[in-house]
Amino acid sequence: MPLFSRSTSYGARPRPRAVWAAAITGVVLLVLIVVGVLIPILGLIGAADGATVGALDVPVGGIVVALLIGYVLALLFLLGCVRSRNGALSWVLAVAAVISALLVSLWPLLAVAFAGVDQASDVVPFIQDLIRQVTGG
Repeated sequence: MPLFSRSTSYGARPRPRAVWAAAITGVVLLVLIVVGVLIPILGLIGAADGATVGALDVPVGGIVVALLIGYVLALLFLLGCVRSRNGALSWVLAVAAVISALLVSLWPLLAVAFAGVDQASDVVPFIQDLIRQVTGG
C-alpha cells in the first residue's frame, strides 16, 4: 500500500469532494464576512464613538460576548462540516456557519442603535424639563 494512499488501513472511506468543497467555501465566506462586514462595522462604530467624544453609549461587553458566541458557533459548524462524510450535510453545516457569522457580524449595528435609542429616550425628558424651567412654566 502506498504511503499517501486515499484509503486507510482501518477501512474508512475517503471524504467526498462535496465535503471539501463545502468546507473550503464556508471558510472563504467566513473570512470575507469578517473582512468585508465585521471590520467595517466595528470601524464605523468606533468612528461614531470617537466623533461623539464618548457621548454615544456603546455596549462593548454585549458586542464582544455576542461576537464570541456567534463565531465559536460558526467554527463548530465548520468543524462538523469537515468531519462529516455526507456532502449534503456538509453543505448545510457550511451554510449554517455563514449565516451565524453574518448575523453576529451585523449585531453590533443593532446593539449600538438600540443603545442610542435608549439614550435618546433618556434625553427627551431632560430637554422637556429644561424648556419648562427656561419658560418659567
